[in-house]
Amino acid sequence: MFTRNYYYLVAGLPDLLLDEGKLKDGIADLRADIESNLHPNDLKLLQTLYLKFDNKNLLNLLTKSNEAFDHRGIFSIDFLEAEIKEPETILPYLKAFIINFKAENPTFPEISWENELETYFYEYLLSLQNQFLRDWFTLQLNFGNVTTALNCRQHGLSYENEMIGSNFVVTAILRSNARDFGLTQEFPEIELLLNAWENGNMLEREKSVDLLRWQWIDDQTFFDYFTIEKILGFMLHLEILERWLLLDSKEGENMVKDLLQKLVKSYQLPEDFKLQYITRK
Repeated sequence: MFTRNYYYLVAGLPDLLLDEGKLKDGIADLRADIESNLHPNDLKLLQTLYLKFDNKNLLNLLTKSNEAFDHRGIFSIDFLEAEIKEPETILPYLKAFIINFKAENPTFPEISWENELETYFYEYLLSLQNQFLRDWFTLQLNFGNVTTALNCRQHGLSYENEMIGSNFVVTAILRSNARDFGLTQEFPEIELLLNAWENGNMLEREKSVDLLRWQWIDDQTFFDYFTIEKILGFMLHLEILERWLLLDSKEGENMVKDLLQKLVKSYQLPEDFKLQYITRK
């Protein structure tokens, strides 16, 4: 498969992060700058990271919840409203959901509309051709199902109808009452996830899980110096940073400083490329 390299875009990524104030006020601008430099096929890959916001916006419009529109998605409110009236050009999984919702005919009547949309969503994501994205979304799916099960278990609630998808993690969760649902060998990340979950401090728990995600991104993109995977990893890092920037707390501020240091280090270039880059500028 042909691989495109974004030498100068990746080389410039650390420079975008040196001013924390600019980062806090310019997430959308950073995203626009990066998107404008991508090949259309790679842009489509990047945009899959934002579909979760479109899902939320669509569901809010369909249920008339009156929640604020999240502009981090791909689709405008006008486009979504037009597609709700007559779904034509929207992604197939969203089209199927709109049709089912309007007909009050869910594919999975035992679960909520929100979980039905999530099920459609992950079926779409796990069919993507890009291996990095498939692996990332598989991790997110597994994390989500495990934490949902742990939360339900903690409060004595049934989680049978709260699971998304039907992979080996879901099968194990529904069959096992063990602390790790019998998943340690097949899903080694669960031990770190359990350790984070068992922390009584909610903020520390979130921090541990985000650091786990962060390290996974670093590991998966370590040898991808200039490819779209490196840029996808950068945007995932940026999303984690954004979440902590929104926390008006000392813990959030400290977390951002720690993550910024990690991020700049992650995107340092090999010495031989640095010389070429400086020479050509």
